[in-house]
Amino acid sequence: MTDTGSPAATPRLPIDDAIEECVISRRNFYLGLWAGRQLDLPEAALGAYAQTVVEADHEEPGHDDVIRKIAGDFAAHDVAMTRAEILRQLIRTHLLAARQFGMSD
Repeated sequence: MTDTGSPAATPRLPIDDAIEECVISRRNFYLGLWAGRQLDLPEAALGAYAQTVVEADHEEPGHDDVIRKIAGDFAAHDVAMTRAEILRQLIRTHLLAARQFGMSD
């Protein structure tokens, strides 16, 4: 047997998937809060709107469904925002969610 020098792939544990799901849900909630503020929603409506963003992520794998939902809402309310700007905010909220999750141990 020849050693190829590459490390063996570490199998993902169920806990890894659960942690990732929690971080992504939190990220999407924060992204929804941000988007709701861009839409000028009343403070009382932000949580409900953010929850719709979380739910949109269950439509297909990846984050395209979330970006598509927010971009569609922005377009419907004449909020000028590019896909790149939404993606940039998604990355910011992902970092925030991951940092918060890591601090909650």
